[in-house]
Amino acid sequence: MTGVTEPEHEAHERASWAELFFDLVLVFAVTQAAHLAFAGQNWGAVGQMVLLLGIMWWSWVGTTLAVHGVEDSNRQRLFLFACGLCMFVFAITAPHAFTGHAQPLILAVAHLVLRVLLWAEMQRKRAFAQAGAFGNWFNPFTVTVIAAVILVVAALVPAGGIRNGLWIIAVLLAFGGPALLARRLATVHFGATHLPERFALFVIIALGEMVASVGSQAAEAQLGAASWLAVVLIFLLGCGLWWLYFAYGFSAVEHSLRTNQIRGTVVRDVLSYGHMLLVSGLVLVAVGARTMVEHPTAAAHGTAGYLLPLGATLFVTAFLFTRWRMFGAATLGRLITALVLAVLTVAAPLLPQLAILALTTAILAGLNVFEHWIVSTGRPLLLLRNPLRAR
Repeated sequence: MTGVTEPEHEAHERASWAELFFDLVLVFAVTQAAHLAFAGQNWGAVGQMVLLLGIMWWSWVGTTLAVHGVEDSNRQRLFLFACGLCMFVFAITAPHAFTGHAQPLILAVAHLVLRVLLWAEMQRKRAFAQAGAFGNWFNPFTVTVIAAVILVVAALVPAGGIRNGLWIIAVLLAFGGPALLARRLATVHFGATHLPERFALFVIIALGEMVASVGSQAAEAQLGAASWLAVVLIFLLGCGLWWLYFAYGFSAVEHSLRTNQIRGTVVRDVLSYGHMLLVSGLVLVAVGARTMVEHPTAAAHGTAGYLLPLGATLFVTAFLFTRWRMFGAATLGRLITALVLAVLTVAAPLLPQLAILALTTAILAGLNVFEHWIVSTGRPLLLLRNPLRAR
């Protein structure tokens, strides 16, 4: 069309197409991390998966904050593509992060490049006084660069306890940065629309991992009646988990971010920390569900039998933390549900996998029905208040 000019870029409050493309890389990265736990089938492998998820998560959070509150320009698209390439390399090498030397070093260097890119972008935003910029050069992005250097050192030492220890230090340092530098967050302006949507999309990614991993496992196996029942229950379990978050949880986060005087507290505690617990729980559910497809009537041996109810317990427990940080009180219904799921986790090795799956699905469905009844009838939520209100 002639006579019509389109702007080169515009400010955005919703996720841009470039951000969604970056998220596709995260889908692959989460799958790679989950495969590590599924292949290992022991607590050591689960711990390594959690460490990988921690680094992936904090890299995704950093990228999301780096482009938050800025114009959707070609420069920002190229920046996201560069971050996506680093994450793609990271994901490819993730299953070998704790063995050998070459691939762990490639992973660590890719992560270091990503963290330097994010640090430089935040410094640029600070120089131009853009929205979302920190007021000081020493901020959580600086801390994560230091953590990335530690991972490079970890790749250079022999595989084993020292490397695992350095990984733990790096992850703790990355996650401790926002808590230790809480005053820095108070100076940052955060929008109330873009960030809740972005973090909700990551929850969708984690739920998608459960569907994809179970579906791929089922497609390769010879399924009997019990296995087909397990597949149906797993899908219903995914629906129940989705309902817990998106029916009520998402709107609560958005409301809290709009009304909280210090939005940095919500971004740090509810979005960054709280959603990491949610995502970790979902990935544990995905790994546990995948093991139930081939032999659903047998009792699981070792780690595998605990993962699905453990992940569901962590997922529900995360809501207790996030609601307390947002409103100063947790709902009693979700607290009781988390305790029941915890008991089921302890008893998991004593029961057939199909029974564990059915009970977990039924417990979450019961919670959703109860909460729907409370809301639809206008009854007040039963709250467990804490005298230490979020500050």
